[in-house]
Amino acid sequence: MKKSALFYFSTLWIASATIALAASTQDNETLARSYQMQLEYRQGNPAIVKPLVQSLEEAVSRSQDNPKLWEAMGHAYMSQLGTMYTDPLDVTALIATGERARTAYARSLSLHKDYNLALASHGMSTMVVSQLKGDGPGVMAGVEEMNTAVRQAPKSIATRLTRAFTIIHLPPEMRDTNAVTEDLKFIMATAPGGRPEDVIHMLLGDVYAETGDFEAARSEYALVSGASAFAAEQSKLRLADLQKGTAISPASIGMVRAGTGTCAMCHAPGTDN
Repeated sequence: MKKSALFYFSTLWIASATIALAASTQDNETLARSYQMQLEYRQGNPAIVKPLVQSLEEAVSRSQDNPKLWEAMGHAYMSQLGTMYTDPLDVTALIATGERARTAYARSLSLHKDYNLALASHGMSTMVVSQLKGDGPGVMAGVEEMNTAVRQAPKSIATRLTRAFTIIHLPPEMRDTNAVTEDLKFIMATAPGGRPEDVIHMLLGDVYAETGDFEAARSEYALVSGASAFAAEQSKLRLADLQKGTAISPASIGMVRAGTGTCAMCHAPGTDN
């Protein structure tokens, strides 16, 4: 499995959701620090993950009944999982880390069952672990948890990001393509423009291309503004392929989707690369 296939739940929306409802000033401070560390990781600094995990492990041992700390702990373990996709793959270690994330999300839900993001994230971690184990029914159970979270909170950006950036990596014949396109369109409506919007146009266009709706794919690629140099290059190549009647390669689609793994494609500071 590619690195991008394990860290789909994205970005600032998820990390920021962990700040509210802390049980103490110390917990609030821990959550605020974890938010900043998650931002650093998503902007391309994997070294921040180790202190992130350590700080939250200490926090949940101190405040064992704080659902937001446990939710943040799950996010931290998923970030740790994202740093572990190196050659050679240690699948046993990957599964163990994914299970720790799933356990943390489950603990959060046991303390506060109405946390939709924790439910979506539990489904996401379940799907990832099940993929690593080759457990097809487990994959679908994880997807259904994400679907439930979206049904319960259809206007939640974080919940829709989690589902979209997770199930987009499933083969077209296995995934609910309507759910992916619905989520991406919802996210598009809230995107701040610039690089994020360019990347979402690419992601959506690729989904259409995979399912044979080439006219819709062409329309999405044409909307790339150029704020993302990478997206502009990829859209130009895809439009040329469509013009020639050439199929868009799975490798090029995977290259764009890899950006959902760290979020640096949209959110890294400095000059676009």
